[in-house]
Amino acid sequence: MIISTVKLPEECKRLIPVKDEGITEDDIKNAEIIMLWPSQAREILPKAEKVKIIQTFSAGVDDFPFELLKKNQMLYSNAGAYSISVAEHAFALILALAKGVGVKKRVETYPLNNSTILILGAGGIGSEIAKIAKLGFNMYVLGVSRSFKGTHYDEKYSLKDLEKVIGRADVIVDTLPLNKETRGILNYSVLSKVREKCIIVNVGRAETIVEDDIYKVLKEKPGVRFGTDVFWRTDGKENFSTSKLWELENFIGTPHIAGATANERVLINALIQACKNVYRILNEGEGENKVKIEDYI
Repeated sequence: MIISTVKLPEECKRLIPVKDEGITEDDIKNAEIIMLWPSQAREILPKAEKVKIIQTFSAGVDDFPFELLKKNQMLYSNAGAYSISVAEHAFALILALAKGVGVKKRVETYPLNNSTILILGAGGIGSEIAKIAKLGFNMYVLGVSRSFKGTHYDEKYSLKDLEKVIGRADVIVDTLPLNKETRGILNYSVLSKVREKCIIVNVGRAETIVEDDIYKVLKEKPGVRFGTDVFWRTDGKENFSTSKLWELENFIGTPHIAGATANERVLINALIQACKNVYRILNEGEGENKVKIEDYI
C-alpha cells in the first residue's frame, strides 16, 4: 500500500496506486511506501509499522528525523525537482546584486559577461546554474562538489579545495545540501578570501554559511554583495525578518520562495517527480536520490 500526505495530481494516480485522501490510522499502519514532507515524518513514522520506503516531496532532507528510521527502511529525497526554478531565482539575486536593482542610490554595477562563477554543489540546481552562466553570460564556470551533473563546468574541484579556489570567483553560488560535511563550510576563514567585489548568493541551506561570519565579511568588505533565499533556523523557523543582515546595504534576501512555495506549477511538477521515483522503485527495484543516512547522523 502507498499513501501520500499530500493530495497528488491525477498524473501521479495514473503512475502508481496511491491513496492521498481520507488516510486512516490503519492506512498508516499498513503502508509499505509513504510519501511526505520531512516535517511530517516525526508524527507519522512511529505509527507506520510496515513501511519500507519513504519518499520525500522536498529536495533537502536535513530536517528529517533520521533517528526514527529502522535499518530495513530506505529514504529517497526529491533532489532535482526544483532545479530550474531555484536556478532562475539564483540568477534573479545575482542580477539584482550586480546591477543595483531596488537600491535608492546609484551604485557601481558589476559585469557578469566573461566573469568567473564558482558553484558550490553540482547537483541538479548547480548544473542548471552552470548552464545559464555558460550559455547566457559566457561565464567561466568553476565547480566544487562531491559529484557532478551536467557538462558546463570548465574546472571541477572537491570540497577540500574550496579555500584554494574561492578567491578566483567574481560570483559564488551556494547550492549545497546541509549535512555533517557542509554545515558551516563557509566560515570566516574561507569567506575572508573572496574578492573585494564579489557577489555571493545562497539558494542551498542557510546553515552551510556561518551567519556571524558572512556579516563580518560584508562589514569588512563593503564591495562584497550577498543575497540569500534561505535563512538560519531557530526551533525550525527561519529568521527571515529578524536576521541582522538586513542592517547592511550590501545584502538582499527573499523569504525562501525559490522552490515550490510561491508557484503552484513548480509544486505540481515536484509532486509528479516524486511519484515517478516511486514508480521506478516499484518497477526497477531502485529509485533515484537514495539518501546516504551516514551523511546526516
